[in-house]
Amino acid sequence: GLPLIARRDMELVLTGWELDALALHQATGVASLALPRGATCLPPALLPYLEQFKRITLWLGEDLRSWEAAKLFARKLSLKRCSLVRPGDLQPRPLEALNQGLNLTKILRAALPASHKSIVSFRQLREEVFGELANTEQVAGIKWARFPELNKLLKGHRRGELTIFTGPTGSGKTTFISEYALDLCMQGVCTLWGSFEINNVRLAKIMLTQFATQRLEDQLELYDEWADRFEDLPLYFMTFHGQQNIK
Repeated sequence: GLPLIARRDMELVLTGWELDALALHQATGVASLALPRGATCLPPALLPYLEQFKRITLWLGEDLRSWEAAKLFARKLSLKRCSLVRPGDLQPRPLEALNQGLNLTKILRAALPASHKSIVSFRQLREEVFGELANTEQVAGIKWARFPELNKLLKGHRRGELTIFTGPTGSGKTTFISEYALDLCMQGVCTLWGSFEINNVRLAKIMLTQFATQRLEDQLELYDEWADRFEDLPLYFMTFHGQQNIK
């Protein structure tokens, strides 16, 4: 059936036998091809002929062997572009379906996607894994300017990760975390503080002191200058404080 395929054809139904391909084309008008060696053989030499198609539906036969072959061929052809017609009494091979007066177009529309939207194989992840290995510095995240030892441990601040710091009362968690967040904020990382123990005024005072690296209480004439610079940071504070309703 290959000489009947036009270059503009983007969808294809792949069958196991010539009469199945003829039946499909007669009943639906879709581009149809028959595998030259039957329903259970897809020689690698044929793969280039199938590259032009964006969607391929495999309707190979009505037995278990054909079904297993269809799943194997879908992996060869790329799962993302393949759909499968599952064998059954209401979905026999195309010629038999035509003889029974079944709606072949409806059967094609009900074909199952070869890939599940919630499941991927390593083949689909392969290029992304290579990208992470080849760009280790980029995927490591934003490094802290003030904490080189922390960079060795965490490799930087990465989107989508949650880091939890624990320690007893008075051990310096808030002081450290404010410095930790300020370091990133100064590098353009948008930062939202939810401080339920320390009110926002006191927290902002700590961060401003860390930002200015000096005690502004002793040099109030410099306050506006540092406050203007601090105000430009992408830094925000939640208004919650103390115990809150879980909702």
